[in-house]
Amino acid sequence: MSTLPRVRGIDQNHCFATWERVLIQIWRGEATAEAAQELLTLSRAFLTEIGGEVGNSLSIVESRSPPPTDKVRPLLTACYRELAPVTRNQIFVAEGSGFRSALIRGVGLTVSTFAPSLLPFKFAASVDEAAITIAPSLSPKSGGAEGLKKVIADLRRKLDDLSPR
Repeated sequence: MSTLPRVRGIDQNHCFATWERVLIQIWRGEATAEAAQELLTLSRAFLTEIGGEVGNSLSIVESRSPPPTDKVRPLLTACYRELAPVTRNQIFVAEGSGFRSALIRGVGLTVSTFAPSLLPFKFAASVDEAAITIAPSLSPKSGGAEGLKKVIADLRRKLDDLSPR
C-alpha cells in the first residue's frame, strides 16, 4: 500500500509535495519568483529529510503553464543545482504539443546553463515514462510506478479544487 504524499506548498498555479524520496512539482500556471523561492526552501528541507539517501525530482509542466521568466530561471537553477548531487533523476515532463515539449526542453537547457556545471536533467514524454524511470528507487510499499502515478493524480485533484470555476 502506498504512503500518502506530503503537500508542502500549493496554490492554483503549482503544487509541491514529497513522497518516497521524490520531490514532486506540478506547474499549472505561472512560475513566480515567490514559488521558485518556496521550491528552493523546500528543496533544502527535502535534502535534510532524506539524510544523504538518493532522491528524485519530478517536475510536471502542464500544458497551460507558461515558460518561467528570466527573473525566475536563476531561482529555479539554484534549486536544481542543490538537488543535483543527491538525486538519481531530475525529470521534466512537458505536457501538451510536440512544439510545447521542445519549448520546455529549451527552457530546461537554459536553466542548466545558469549552473556552474551541466545539470543532469532528463525529459520524459509522459508521467507514465517518468514513473517507470523513478520506480526502481521507490520502496516496496510504494506501489512502484503505479503508486507514483496515483499520487500525482491525487495532487492534480488538489490543484483542481483550487482552480477558479
